[in-house]
Amino acid sequence: MLVSRICTRSLTLGRGLASSALYQSRKRRALMYMPGDDIRKITKAASLDLDLAVLDCEDAVAASRKDAARETICKALNTLDFGRTERGVRTNSVSSGLVEDDVRAILCTETLPDIIMIPKLDSVDEARFLNTIISECSSKPFPVIFQTESAIGLINLREIISTLIEASHVIPVAIVFGADDFVSDIRGSRDIDAVVYARQKVVTYARAYNLQPIDRVHIEYKDLEGLKLESEKGFGFGFSGKQCIHPSQIPIVQSSFSPSSEQLEYARDLIRSFVENQEAGKGAFSFRGKMIDRPTLLQAQNVVDMFDG
Repeated sequence: MLVSRICTRSLTLGRGLASSALYQSRKRRALMYMPGDDIRKITKAASLDLDLAVLDCEDAVAASRKDAARETICKALNTLDFGRTERGVRTNSVSSGLVEDDVRAILCTETLPDIIMIPKLDSVDEARFLNTIISECSSKPFPVIFQTESAIGLINLREIISTLIEASHVIPVAIVFGADDFVSDIRGSRDIDAVVYARQKVVTYARAYNLQPIDRVHIEYKDLEGLKLESEKGFGFGFSGKQCIHPSQIPIVQSSFSPSSEQLEYARDLIRSFVENQEAGKGAFSFRGKMIDRPTLLQAQNVVDMFDG
């Protein structure tokens, strides 16, 4: 029995927030980038057991190769079978002056991507501009992931989310924390302690608005032990997934952002015990040496929801 059937919470969703909720059942544990101008790497990505493949027009593509990337991405979308993998395209930022050409190329192709990813979204004005561009290319709202990568973007995060939720042609789905650009902007280091506040804020705002928070890249791609540790900590932090840059990172990340069989069994047993105690007229109760009340129950339901999703 689901918690939602045990205890109904009254929550009124706005149009955009309700639309976003429809996309939250899709797992985005591992998000991997590949250069949009490299058909070989894109073809390989289509064969991987990957949650979200992001064909990149931005950082992974040289300035002189942007047109080639758009052309290659459209060809890949039209010809490749990605299987269960969600197909995303990362455009250039609004401030780059290239995003209009990116969006027009992507949304005019015969086979559309599943989602668009917008880097370095720093302000309400940029969010509104993005909506305008998409509205000119699509008759329906389109799912969007955006990246928070600067101090000002983090400060404006709540207003950016609110603007996207109310936008006519954007369905906000997830927030990706771009740690490398962020630490460069604040003149900090990549040390995990330097970005604790930013990571907490991204998770908090994402969860408050029913969006998926996606954690930073582990750039030492050969350090799989370090990746596993950082992924597990990110999962405990509240992130729903992590960015990847190499195929070897995918299975570790997707496993780390999934509940273990032990966690799932514990959660289901706890929920069953809760139902039994409710039927016996008890509120808080003891379960395997721990006192259980409603917040603990909701945590258990989160684990079950992650598995069922």
